[in-house]
Amino acid sequence: MVSFSYDLNLGIPDHRCRLSSNDTYDKPPEIYKKFLNSLYMTATEYDKKCTMFNNISSLTYKPCDQGWIFDMNKYGITLTTELLLVCDKIHLRALAQNIYSAGVAGSILTGLLADRWGRRKTIYLLVIILIIALNTMQLFLYSPSHKLLIFTICRFFQGFAITFHSVSLVLLLEITGPSRRVLAANTLAYSFALGQIVLAIISKRLKDYKLTYWTLNIYVLPFLFIYILIPESPRWLVQQGRVMEARKIFERIYLINRRPLHDRLELFYSRLPTDVIAAREAKQNIPTYLNVLKRLCQSKLMKKRCLLLIAVWAVAVSVYLGMFQ
Repeated sequence: MVSFSYDLNLGIPDHRCRLSSNDTYDKPPEIYKKFLNSLYMTATEYDKKCTMFNNISSLTYKPCDQGWIFDMNKYGITLTTELLLVCDKIHLRALAQNIYSAGVAGSILTGLLADRWGRRKTIYLLVIILIIALNTMQLFLYSPSHKLLIFTICRFFQGFAITFHSVSLVLLLEITGPSRRVLAANTLAYSFALGQIVLAIISKRLKDYKLTYWTLNIYVLPFLFIYILIPESPRWLVQQGRVMEARKIFERIYLINRRPLHDRLELFYSRLPTDVIAAREAKQNIPTYLNVLKRLCQSKLMKKRCLLLIAVWAVAVSVYLGMFQ
């Protein structure tokens, strides 16, 4: 929901130049109708929404000098309508989204943190950053100054924090059996679509971006308790030599699923401490990221999959930014 809040809370409703103090969008004055009729067939949307008559007799035009009026039926009050981020200021609106995308690029860093600190701690850290960024932005939305600056900075940290989704996916796959991993990954992906639907309904009902962000703040707060609800990745624990902790997590999973421990699992864990100790004594360190990258390039199959994922994400991000800038 946080990811797609930009589309509605900074949405650009239909607008035109304000022609008088009592001008309304639903009842345009006669002079505006003459203005539209005077425009050439090749006139752009910018000409229609960002210019007005300078001299009626000579049919010359000028930029809007009395501000703009907006169609409030679709989006209601947005940051765009409040700060007039249209026409010559529309690049500031796009900047806020580009900064958010720069924050999302921090997934490279969160991946490193997840390998060093563990999936659970990394997820909780990102959740805390997200809550702080949302609350800080919410407070400054009522400030008379520096509103857009603080909003843009907070959007960067929100983009960085939202990368906990990728860490959550890794954790989910590492605690799910091979036969259920596709279902688990798809279920997590469906949450994005569900969040969009819920956000659209909330925004449509409230029609005020400040109230929508209050709703997001309330929605995110329960995630503070996520640390006591999710386990650490058993795979990561085994890599760190914390075998008994990994075993306890699996025992809890088997208990919740009402299944007995398999003999194969018992045999695996009976041998695992010896294997971990032997690996440490042989100084078999965990491969560095550079070595992993080299192995990735050496594997034709993994190289194809990696390039395919890069292409898919590039297209997805391009379409997303292209549609909502």
